Amino acid sequence: MNLPVEVIDAVRERRCVVFVGSRYAAEARQQAGLASHTGAEVAKSLGWRRPRPMPGRHPRPTTPSIQMAAAAREKEVGRDAMMSELEALVGTATLPPTDAHRITANLFERIFTTSCDSLMNEAVATTGHTVVGPKEPLIDGPMLVNLRGTFATAPIVTSDDWVPFDEAQNAAMRRLIRSNVVLFVGYRPDEEEFELVFEQLTAAYRAELPRCHLAVAQGRIEDYQWQRWVWRGLLLFTADPSECMNALEAKLK
Repeated sequence: MNLPVEVIDAVRERRCVVFVGSRYAAEARQQAGLASHTGAEVAKSLGWRRPRPMPGRHPRPTTPSIQMAAAAREKEVGRDAMMSELEALVGTATLPPTDAHRITANLFERIFTTSCDSLMNEAVATTGHTVVGPKEPLIDGPMLVNLRGTFATAPIVTSDDWVPFDEAQNAAMRRLIRSNVVLFVGYRPDEEEFELVFEQLTAAYRAELPRCHLAVAQGRIEDYQWQRWVWRGLLLFTADPSECMNALEAKLK
């Protein structure tokens, strides 16, 4: 793994914004000996099925959607039961933060997470970060923003739950993007979670994002996905969360 020099320098100078994905929680589950599910596996466990192709049209790749699967499952069994199933698949209620959580909390002043667990909240408990929910204003100074909420605070799971940024949040996000290097860790470019957060930031920025960096969690990625995101200005390198954060911490010593 080759950490981008731009990222190392930006973290050293406290001008790097990090977005934390659900692969952080997956690592915590894996380290505890629990099943570690990918986004596609979670969607399929909740009942997602690939849509049938339209007659006469060439089938296009379809990303398994947790949003769609959770919404359908909620209609079948109710909100509480669906959330219990989802938390059983990805939750970390009894687990401690990992090295990735700890290092992220220590190295980054501005942390955004799209994971619904509370491990990052626990990791920043002693670092002075203000914890911000999805409907709350973005602040100056160290902050952890739970973009999708947490299992303890009515998480955003389905499209009906979705809370877009208001204009004040959009303006604050534009300022952060313009004055900082953006790093995504704990995501894969072929999963819905990354698609959603990238589109949310693009909408806030009102244009294609400037060059960003993505530490791609391990696993095979189709060539067209790499090409698609590179075309959009994303610089990709392969690293799981703990691998990325341990390497970054070592570079800064």
